[in-house]
Amino acid sequence: MKTNNKIFLKIRLLFCLFALSTTLWSCNDTPDYNDAYDNTTATTAVAQKLVAGTGLIGHMIDDRTWTVTDGVEATEIAYVSYEGYTTKMFVVEVDLSNPAISIAASLPDNGTTFKMQSMTRQALAADAAGNKVWAGFNADFFNMTTGVPRGPVHRNGVMLKNTFDSGERSVFYITRDKKAAVAHRDDYPAVNASGVIQEAVGGGVMLMTEGELVTQEEEGLEPRTAVGVSEDGKTVWFLVVDGRNWSYSNGMRYQELGLCFQSIGAHDAINLDGGGSTTFLVRTTPEFTDDRFKVCNWPCDNGGQERAVGDGLLIISIQ
Repeated sequence: MKTNNKIFLKIRLLFCLFALSTTLWSCNDTPDYNDAYDNTTATTAVAQKLVAGTGLIGHMIDDRTWTVTDGVEATEIAYVSYEGYTTKMFVVEVDLSNPAISIAASLPDNGTTFKMQSMTRQALAADAAGNKVWAGFNADFFNMTTGVPRGPVHRNGVMLKNTFDSGERSVFYITRDKKAAVAHRDDYPAVNASGVIQEAVGGGVMLMTEGELVTQEEEGLEPRTAVGVSEDGKTVWFLVVDGRNWSYSNGMRYQELGLCFQSIGAHDAINLDGGGSTTFLVRTTPEFTDDRFKVCNWPCDNGGQERAVGDGLLIISIQ
C-alpha cells in the first residue's frame, strides 16, 4: 500500500510540474496587442495627414468629411491613440479666399455687453440674411460669474475690450481685409494700435508660432477647442476634441494639439477655452427654422449639455 501511495504521489507531482510548465509557457507567449491596431484605413485627406504627421493615431475607427457650405469643410475623426485612449475630434477648414465666407466674434444676444449664453443661442441671435451663420465655436476663457472674457474682444471693427488677465494669453483676429492671424499677448498692443482688427477674441497658450511647435508644460488630457491659421492668413482651421468620457473620448494634450495643426498645414495656432466650454455646432438647413443648428460634439458638462460661455467665433456667409 505504501509503495502504491509513493507511486501515486510521484505521478501527481509530475502532473503538477507539467501543468505549471504549460502555464508559464502560455504566459510568456503573450500576444502583441498592437498588432490589432490599424491606422491605414483613414479615408479623408485630413485624417491621413494626422496619421502621417502626428504619431498619435494607433487605430482608426472612423473618419468622414462633409461640406458645411462652399468654402467650409468639416472632418470628424474617431480613433484610438497609441497610448490606448479613445478620441473623437473635429477639424473644420475655412477658406477665407472665398468672397462669401468670413469669421466673426459673437457675444450673447448679438450684443455688446458681457454675460454668458450657449453657443446655440449666440448663433441664433446673430443669424440673419446677409449674415448667415454656418458653424460656431466657443472662444475665450471667461469669468464664470460675470461672463467677462479673459482677453480682448473686437466686433464689427469696434474694440469692446483690449485687456488680458494674468497668465499665458493670446488673441485670434480677422483683419479688415479678411485675413486671419494670431498673436501673443505681448504683441497685441501693436496690432491693436495699427487699426487692422475687424474681429478678435482672446485665447490661451500659443501652440505654434512661425511654423514651429511651442513647447508646453501642461500635459493633461482635456476637451479642447483651438484655432490655427495659414501663413498667408487665408485658411483657418478649428480643432475640437471631446474629452472626460473614457469610453468615447479622453481629450488631448497641448503638445498634441500643436502636432495636429502642424500636420494639416497651419503656420500659427492658439488654444481656446476647453473643458466643459468646448462646443462645435453646424447649420443643418439653409432655412431659418428654430432647430437649424446642431451641436456636433459632446460637451462634457451635465452629460452633453451646452455650457453658457462668454464669447464665440462664428463662420458666416456675407452674401
